Amino acid sequence: MKYFRLIWKNVFRKKTRAFLTMGSIILVMVLIIVLVSLLDALSGESAAGSLAGSRVVVQHATGLANFMPLGYRQKIEQIPGVVAVAPEIWFGGTYIDQRPEHFFGQLSTDPEVWPTINADVQIPAEQVKAWQAERDSFIAGSQLIDRYHWKIGDRISIQGSYIQTDLDLVLRGVYKGRDESNIFFHNKYLENTWAGRSGQTGIFFLRLRSPEDVPRVTDTINQMFENSDAPVKAMPEKEFTLQFLEMMGNVKLLVRSIAIIVLFTVVLIVANTMAMSARERVTEIAVIRALGFRRGQILAMVLSEALVLSLLAGLAGVIFSFPFTAFLVEGMKHSPVAMFAYNFKVSPATVLMAMAAAVTIGTLAGFVPAIRSSRVSIVNGLRQVV
Repeated sequence: MKYFRLIWKNVFRKKTRAFLTMGSIILVMVLIIVLVSLLDALSGESAAGSLAGSRVVVQHATGLANFMPLGYRQKIEQIPGVVAVAPEIWFGGTYIDQRPEHFFGQLSTDPEVWPTINADVQIPAEQVKAWQAERDSFIAGSQLIDRYHWKIGDRISIQGSYIQTDLDLVLRGVYKGRDESNIFFHNKYLENTWAGRSGQTGIFFLRLRSPEDVPRVTDTINQMFENSDAPVKAMPEKEFTLQFLEMMGNVKLLVRSIAIIVLFTVVLIVANTMAMSARERVTEIAVIRALGFRRGQILAMVLSEALVLSLLAGLAGVIFSFPFTAFLVEGMKHSPVAMFAYNFKVSPATVLMAMAAAVTIGTLAGFVPAIRSSRVSIVNGLRQVV
């Protein structure tokens, strides 16, 4: 802190160059924050909830297109460690019209056990009771409430697609917490459709006693139905969500590759700026050395200049990323990936990662110029003005 004023003046000695360099770092920070947040939204990380580690999804071994007998539920419930099991069916109907911005999750479930499985969401107890009591009622995530301005008691109509029935549902509850982009309604509502008459379900959603029970319970379930007519695949909730991301290819590798390339590029830009600044100050550094500054102090001063520049730009990048993200989310709501827009959030972990990246950029970019500046000899430095 003793030399902070000197470091600050050196950072902005060439204001145009300093602000242009900061601009490149800001753009990179915004890009990285948006890419990481997008990856979290696609993978479901931002909507996982605190109990995600103890939830399991069971689907047909061949994929979600095939259903499983409802009779499996009683057998799964007998496995030690299983707290609750809910059969669920993806309805996939049309609300208002088929534009992407009106697409959201519509799932039938068992309202009696849903609160137990989703204990990490917030919903008033009286709303849960009202939902459980009415066969044609539903609950919705608060993001959908904000979007469509639904109120408790409002009715909505959803036109069926592969399940040939239309839903006429009344809103009885609003939940907050993990993944607020879905509605849930009674399995009983589908009893008169082919899905209900078949005695089958799309998935079983489970909550286990603890995350440590997940490997044992998933293995037990897979082995239990291995030789049946409808073999199953049990997996942690996170793995189930990642299936949808994997359908789009190795998106994670693509995003990480882009992030590494832009980080490497900005390191080169900042390193070039710091090297130019150090070369222009050879004589000044020689004078400072003649006044008694040690090599270590020169190294620390030049490295600190790179760190201050990077941290200022990193902080600005984090600030700019929020309005940019909000703008991007609005655009996503009108695109085929609208379903992911609701979970697109800049998390504290992403902000910390961005600031860590800014420190890394400053350290890597300033290290070589700092070493070279600390090795400038007093005689050679002063000779340049003689």
